[in-house]
Amino acid sequence: MKNPKLYIAVAVLSSGMMLTSCSQDFLEPEPTTKGAAGAAGDPLNINSGLAASYQILGFDSYANGSYESSVFIGDIQSDDAWKGGGDANDGMNGMNLAVSMFNTSGNLTLSGTWNIYTSGITRVNSVLGLVETATTTNPAEVDLIRKYKAEALFLRAYYLYMLWRSFGAVPFQETLFEPPYVCRQLTPDEVYAQIIKDVDGSIESFTDAEMSTNDGTNDGRASLAAAYMLKARAVMYQKDQARYQEVAKGLAAVIKSGKFSLVKDYASMWLQDGEFGSESIFEANLLPGSKDWGTAWNSGGTNLPSYISPSSLEGDPGYKDGWGFCPARKEAYEMFEKGDQRRDASIRDLRGNATGGNVGDKNTTPWGASYVLRFQDTGFWMAKYSARNAYRKPTGTGELNWCNNLRIFRYAETLLAYAELTLTTGDVDGVSGAACLNEVRDRAFGDQNHRVPLTLENIQKENHLEFVGEGHRYYDVVRWGITNVLHVDNVPGLNTSRDWKEHNKYVAIPQGDIDATKGTEFELKQNPGY
Repeated sequence: MKNPKLYIAVAVLSSGMMLTSCSQDFLEPEPTTKGAAGAAGDPLNINSGLAASYQILGFDSYANGSYESSVFIGDIQSDDAWKGGGDANDGMNGMNLAVSMFNTSGNLTLSGTWNIYTSGITRVNSVLGLVETATTTNPAEVDLIRKYKAEALFLRAYYLYMLWRSFGAVPFQETLFEPPYVCRQLTPDEVYAQIIKDVDGSIESFTDAEMSTNDGTNDGRASLAAAYMLKARAVMYQKDQARYQEVAKGLAAVIKSGKFSLVKDYASMWLQDGEFGSESIFEANLLPGSKDWGTAWNSGGTNLPSYISPSSLEGDPGYKDGWGFCPARKEAYEMFEKGDQRRDASIRDLRGNATGGNVGDKNTTPWGASYVLRFQDTGFWMAKYSARNAYRKPTGTGELNWCNNLRIFRYAETLLAYAELTLTTGDVDGVSGAACLNEVRDRAFGDQNHRVPLTLENIQKENHLEFVGEGHRYYDVVRWGITNVLHVDNVPGLNTSRDWKEHNKYVAIPQGDIDATKGTEFELKQNPGY
């Protein structure tokens, strides 16, 4: 069940800025002056600041009108989906096409992603400033502040990680309490070091009893398991083998805790009743909201389901129509073995009489449902975050306020990441890497007849099958160094090839932010290759 307590009305931070404002500015609050214009930190104002910090997770898909869901962006850069939409340039005035074709520029890049997560770091810095000013000696309050610090450090590490994997070199400073409130641009390696510093601080601040927060009261809050998972993602993306042993040990602790288990029915995870289930380690808790075309910075749900569902869909029980972006590739559907329950839970087969036809043609499925073909249509659609009747809420504009939680860390990823690490470290603390890999396969087929040896090739394949449609694939391909799979000789509808080059690991930094810092001590530099 959704728990709204964490997201209720965000309080005033010490800068005196009310974060419940409906304007864009409320996500870009002026950094506070430490200890000024307010009392010292205490559990109440620290938790209020945390609520503001968690709120950033709800802006993943439509901040200031930027359709940049991390799931969608990861999928269209991968070998699993095409951009889709109305035509080649549909989607943020061509930004979606530039991202999908590895052709971003300073004026055509992930500006929404940049703004969301830099704003999130500012908010978390305010929280950590309050933590530092807290003077209570009450043991219960001291312990609560310790927990809030762990959550804040996790959130800052996560927001910095989201910036790092997209942009590489980003500006960062732990505190911004002095004018002019700007800071140095870190190199990608320096950003990585800060992520590790923060996530290690989070791990140290959590207690073993806080391995999971899925208790019906704290759903949506960070946990020790979430911190271990974030560290694993960052370390494995950096290919920092010196840390593989400690990361594997952390994941082994998650596995041995007994707090998580794979959901038997894979498809059930993607229904509203499947939120915060036994497999959930960290989810963005998306609640009914008031986002509208003119109030894009309002809190609320996500537009991802509308974005990735077929246009003008009719006669398909349980599903609503959408905007026709992100059609899945036929190869992604066909990679599944017979009997793998993940296929139909991940990709919907809506092929019919007009598949391969022209944009605007009506496609009718064998069971009588129909939709209108859009650009790069394949007849296959991503299912996990599809627009379902059961998720629609009667608040704000429906297309922008779906309540599908974003599943950020799942226990299946814990098992597969641990299994991959053991190829280097060997089994840790009595946890078998081979058993973890095959636990995921056993769930997929409902039996133990499809087990495979523990090899990198099998782990890569299993990650692909397990997480298709969740935005993982592109970043896995990059970290594994198998970017050849991203090459396309002739992209549908474009009559041109797509090629990934080394500098495409990062997209271009927004030109507006570069221009805003020109002539200052901390002038931003564009990423190489752009």
